[in-house]
Amino acid sequence: MGYKSMSSDKIFQEQSYQRHANYYPSLHNSNGEETNLDNVFNSSSVDKWRHVRMYQMINPLIEASDKATWLTVGDGRFGKDAKYLLDKGADVHASDISDALLKKSHEAGYLPKYSEENAEALSFKDCHFDYTLCKESYHHFPRPMVAVYEMLRVSKKGIFLIEPNDIYVDSGCLARVFWNCKNILKLFLGKPLKKKHNFEEVGNYLFSVSQREIEKVAMGLNLKYVAFKYMNDVYLPGAGSEPMSDNGPFLKRFNRLITINNTLCKLGFMQYNIIGAAILKEEPSEILKEKLAIQGFELIKLPDNPYV
Repeated sequence: MGYKSMSSDKIFQEQSYQRHANYYPSLHNSNGEETNLDNVFNSSSVDKWRHVRMYQMINPLIEASDKATWLTVGDGRFGKDAKYLLDKGADVHASDISDALLKKSHEAGYLPKYSEENAEALSFKDCHFDYTLCKESYHHFPRPMVAVYEMLRVSKKGIFLIEPNDIYVDSGCLARVFWNCKNILKLFLGKPLKKKHNFEEVGNYLFSVSQREIEKVAMGLNLKYVAFKYMNDVYLPGAGSEPMSDNGPFLKRFNRLITINNTLCKLGFMQYNIIGAAILKEEPSEILKEKLAIQGFELIKLPDNPYV
């Protein structure tokens, strides 16, 4: 049998996997803020609070199913996503394409269960977990939709994504006008224009998520319920060193920018930059419906397929 060369797209996928597998260990070996486990899990910094704001979106699922089992995907930065769930009393298994930093968390007693997993080819059996959480990792994958189907496969109740919202989908007239005005001003000031397509230093295309995209995934699998919540987030380099209790410049700047962005969103001039999206594989209980409503989610029952 002759040798069959690997296709260019397959080569890129494999290279992408390897680059991401190397990323967090190299970050840990640098002099950045992520080098100390105690700082990662015990700090009360502005940056940690910023992430907790996003984690709180999954609270309705945790509270409505306190005995549910969870898988976290793309959780390679010491298993911080899993740690939030563990602190809420959940049964969690953390995973990432590299287990280097997950192992350190496990050895330090922070993380009971973990494994090295490719999100696009999970090793678990169908419906092995109740829920899967993927926070800010979907947009790194070379084939993120494959990962979504894998997460749905291994989940009995559903999956939850916390990801950048695709601001180019469903933008209203005011948002488009505001966007163009900002670009004209940047052009006049000689500042770089915001790009429609972006890449990260590790080499991946920066994906984003839209409500319609998630609805189509559910509809294609004949699933009936999805839920969405939106919020704004701001990344401020150095915020990891400022304690929340200090009410210092990073926190004040964060709150000021969030207030401005929230106001612009409410007026229709821009869209929220973070989406929390749940695909549910069964009808939510009345308790879950109530908790989703209290948290400000929009719970949607999708149309029936008339041919099934």
